[in-house]
Amino acid sequence: MNKWLITVLTLLVACSPVAEKEHNETSEILEAMDHWSASRSYPFDAIPEHAWMSAFEQARMIPSGRGSRSEIWTSLGPHNFAGRILCLAFNPQNPNTLYAGSASGGLWRSYTGGTGKNAWERVPSGFPVLSVSCISFEPGDSSTFYIGTGEVYNADGTGTGMADRALRGSYGIGILKTTDGGATWTHSLDFGADAEKGVWNVAIAASAPEILYAGTTDGVYRSGDGGENWSLIFDEDMVFDILVHPDDPDKLVLGAGNFNSSGRGIWWSDDGGSNWTHVTSGLPPDFLGKIQLDASQSSPEIVYATIGNGFNTDVETSSYLCNSEDFGHTWEVINSTNFAVYQGWYSHDVSIHPADPDHLAVIGLAVYTSTNGGNSLYAKTSTATPGYSYPEIEGPNGPGNYVHADCHAVKWHPTEPDVFYVATDGGIYRTDDAGESYYSCNGRLQTVQFYNGFSVSGQDSLLCYGGLQDNGSIKLIDDLDTETGLYLKWQHVFGGDGGWTAINPAEDYIHYVSWQGLNVLVSDGPGYSSLSIPKIWPVAFIAPYVICPSDETRMYAGSAGVASSTNGGADWSLTNGGTALDGNPVISMDISFNDPNVLYVSTAPYGGNPGHVFVTSNGGDTWSNISSGLPDRYVLDLHVDPNNDAIAYAAIGGFGSGHLYRTTNYGSTWFDISYGLPDVPTNAVVVDPDLPATIYVGNDLGVYVSEDNGSTWLAYTDGMPEAAMVFDLKIQQDSRKLYAATHGNGAFWSDLIKTDDPPAMTNQYQLLPLQVFPNPAYDQITVTPPKAMSGSILLTLTDLHGRILHRETAKSSASIQLYRLNLPAGTYLLELSDGRSTVSTKVFWL
Repeated sequence: MNKWLITVLTLLVACSPVAEKEHNETSEILEAMDHWSASRSYPFDAIPEHAWMSAFEQARMIPSGRGSRSEIWTSLGPHNFAGRILCLAFNPQNPNTLYAGSASGGLWRSYTGGTGKNAWERVPSGFPVLSVSCISFEPGDSSTFYIGTGEVYNADGTGTGMADRALRGSYGIGILKTTDGGATWTHSLDFGADAEKGVWNVAIAASAPEILYAGTTDGVYRSGDGGENWSLIFDEDMVFDILVHPDDPDKLVLGAGNFNSSGRGIWWSDDGGSNWTHVTSGLPPDFLGKIQLDASQSSPEIVYATIGNGFNTDVETSSYLCNSEDFGHTWEVINSTNFAVYQGWYSHDVSIHPADPDHLAVIGLAVYTSTNGGNSLYAKTSTATPGYSYPEIEGPNGPGNYVHADCHAVKWHPTEPDVFYVATDGGIYRTDDAGESYYSCNGRLQTVQFYNGFSVSGQDSLLCYGGLQDNGSIKLIDDLDTETGLYLKWQHVFGGDGGWTAINPAEDYIHYVSWQGLNVLVSDGPGYSSLSIPKIWPVAFIAPYVICPSDETRMYAGSAGVASSTNGGADWSLTNGGTALDGNPVISMDISFNDPNVLYVSTAPYGGNPGHVFVTSNGGDTWSNISSGLPDRYVLDLHVDPNNDAIAYAAIGGFGSGHLYRTTNYGSTWFDISYGLPDVPTNAVVVDPDLPATIYVGNDLGVYVSEDNGSTWLAYTDGMPEAAMVFDLKIQQDSRKLYAATHGNGAFWSDLIKTDDPPAMTNQYQLLPLQVFPNPAYDQITVTPPKAMSGSILLTLTDLHGRILHRETAKSSASIQLYRLNLPAGTYLLELSDGRSTVSTKVFWL
């Protein structure tokens, strides 16, 4: 298994101002992905083996809460623009059916070529699929296709400085296969043991469709039986693209590497991957980016490659368009226009016109076309933010030359010669005139990636703001869609990477938005004004700030220190005598509902030092470190009980620990109340102010609820995908609405549970998952029987074939220590029975 080097710090951004636009002159996606990776792997070097799939299996065993309603959650969109899309594919028998893979929102399908108000629908898989990085159809078969998962740009610690970490945007589980058009799915190439692997390409031999080649983070895998079995045939890192000759399934060409990985470059094989030749001439002498390939349909020996150059922002840096006329054996550089700019490691591609091998669409930061084999490249699009009016759901998202920046994939329509599509960090765009003009195809494509810091007005349940990855800050529009009865339109209000937001509790026309590095702006009408917040380095990429619900003049904002304002943000001063709390960046905070002097904050691990939680009760004059009793993990969210400042909650990231802790004495002691929750990073927690024993948490799989102060938990996910990374939860008390902001599936809202809602089941405890910790484990595990079990219980450990490996009896009232018993690494089944009920779970020995 590849070992991934993920730093244990939150990647940070400088605090210099930038213009109001979609992107700085640096690659902010680097910082975003590093924070995601670190907060899920820390304190380990990598996400533990089996952890993601094990958590999903745990979650499936948790009963659903308040089952009287068919769907708890209702979509809030956005449906009028979209988030990051990684790949596209046409149904080979009906190219008006288009599939799209999103960065963390799953697989999507359109039967209208992406056009129209209700163009898209999400395709469920029954697996915890977040990022879909490739879609590959069996040639000529509209029912059989494969999807690759996991958005991963780096492996084995390749690169230096900023790049020396595993850059990834979501979990991977390998390759899924369907033979019935997406109705049902099976696991083809199973990466469930290592969620940090990704699959970037599945190439299928047109002349022998049972032969498959998968380009992955650790090389190329081959299957000769339609994906039933796989073997590694090429072991260089980061194979982003691989081509199979349509007439000969043994002829291959691939692009490998990213950043400084060894073996980076173009390789070819004429014997099905038994032997490989590394191309050493005709290509750029050195480069730091990924490689994308396309072969001509009309002249299959002709292949083009785009080669990027890392995240270098030097104006002298080049991107490269290269050409081969012998299916990848020999190459030449055709053009060195810097089309990828600083995203050479991340977003660029090339597509060849189906009938003309000299007619190209080349993408990077923007879209380029060529009609002379790439000798000339003409920029065809603008990435400038098209103002802040909100588009209609049917589009367009901007003027005719607008395509969102950071283009990941481009595909010519197979039967319409002037049509091609572009997948970008802002959804999907289409041209009907070979690249001269464009329009968006994002109707109902609900894939934006919210961060925490979502806000809702205290007076108006339809006044909401949120910050998005790559898509700025947005506002919900009070515009009911009469066809669906839903509120689905949002308005872009500011550019950049959106961060935390806030709404003045007394005058909700005053609101705050931010972009990376604690750059906060305020608006009380048209336009925004920057706030001059003093900062202490380091500053988190998405840094928090809050406004007191009972006193709109009091605000706090976090860098490595905490700044305070007593006049709504007009003036600021540093608390704690002007010094940092622990030298680490603040990543979360919450303020008392009633007392503006009470604030809880958490810091991220940084520079080898663990993160901490602090509290102040005097407006920041002094702070107390209240971390004792909390696990050494990222504390991703804090929440103060709206009725009692001494009660607070801490939501915990990573794996292998409790994920929700409660204090009743300002942090002097903490209690783990996460028994019954899946072992998965937990991003958000909120308490019902009218029913304070009711707690909602959002994690990387969805939303869960407890009605007894955390003693028991139920799933609260009906109406959401199988897996949705819920980054924030907010309550609007007057309307009794709960809001969920997800990182990949947009926003949802729900009615809060009422006291007269019927419970989901009469005895929820019997179906709660078996509590096993740690899991995965090396030497021993602690097994905690469900509370509903009584008397003596029988513990049975079997392998996956049902062979009994160990049995013992124990008391149901006590935890059980189970040792490894010299068993080899692998997956086992653990079962407990008290004669009345039986529960089981998988155990993973490392």
